Amino acid sequence: ADWLIKFPHRQDDPNIGQMEYNYSQCAKRCGIHMTETRLFPSNQCAGYFGTKRFDRDKDHTKKHVSTAKALLDLPFDVPSLDYSSLLQLTDILTIHDEDDILQVFRLACFNVYAHNQDDHSKNFSFIYNKTTEKWHFAPAYDLTYSTTAYGEHTTSVNWNGRNPGKEELLAIAKKANIDQKKAKAMIEQIAAQVRHDLSEYIKDTQ
Repeated sequence: ADWLIKFPHRQDDPNIGQMEYNYSQCAKRCGIHMTETRLFPSNQCAGYFGTKRFDRDKDHTKKHVSTAKALLDLPFDVPSLDYSSLLQLTDILTIHDEDDILQVFRLACFNVYAHNQDDHSKNFSFIYNKTTEKWHFAPAYDLTYSTTAYGEHTTSVNWNGRNPGKEELLAIAKKANIDQKKAKAMIEQIAAQVRHDLSEYIKDTQ
């Protein structure tokens, strides 16, 4: 299998790999689809974060993948997207696939409660399945604690990027025709899971 392995930038915390691995495990417990992740051993730090590629077939040929940035022709280095628009794009592209729509909503909840403000338009992708001739939302990636230079999410939640919460998440769920009771249960489950698993990272943001 093909793996992507990240090495810390000189400005990064040396144990950033451990943090991203912990984030990936929490995301999976929140019901978010990700490829296999692993912490590769290191003598320099707690380990290097690795994730299996989702853009390769078993014979290593490249799958057709496109980001939300490319599909919507958006800048990714400044706030330019709202999760309502991402949900609408998912609905159109996947031809109303409920599982894909709920994946996007779960990811929005996770990014809000896990303080991942680096949720820009290149961090959401779609994969084309040649066999079924359908698009699907790709597995999640680049999930970690992050505060942007401007102090808000790069993808806003019902147009609130600075301090979105349950109210905004329920609003985007309603726009996406997600049952409000189901949405509320997802929000509460993900918020509780994040508090349980990632408290050492988010303690100052709660």
